Amino acid sequence: MSESIYKIQMKTPMGIKKGAAEVCLRDGHMVLELLGSENQFTGSFVPEYAFRMDGILRTAVRELPGRLQGVLWEDGFRAVLHTEQGDFPIEGVLDHPAEKNL
Repeated sequence: MSESIYKIQMKTPMGIKKGAAEVCLRDGHMVLELLGSENQFTGSFVPEYAFRMDGILRTAVRELPGRLQGVLWEDGFRAVLHTEQGDFPIEGVLDHPAEKNL
């Protein structure tokens, strides 16, 4: 699992926001496609699938610097984005290309 895409949902004060997370273990970065933007986070995976990354979440109104902490496993994604505006839980499942045709 060096590069994967997860379908994700982030809980916000305005409700659930759906998107995707592209994870690249090899390069230590993640791109969250949320709120109409691609938001890049960089950091590290420790030991192998736990992560802590910093980046900026772009919203329609502002940019929120934050720290993304969580864990990956073969079929799942769970994290919390910590920002000055609060903590935003994120959960997801591995996007299996074969399931798109069902």
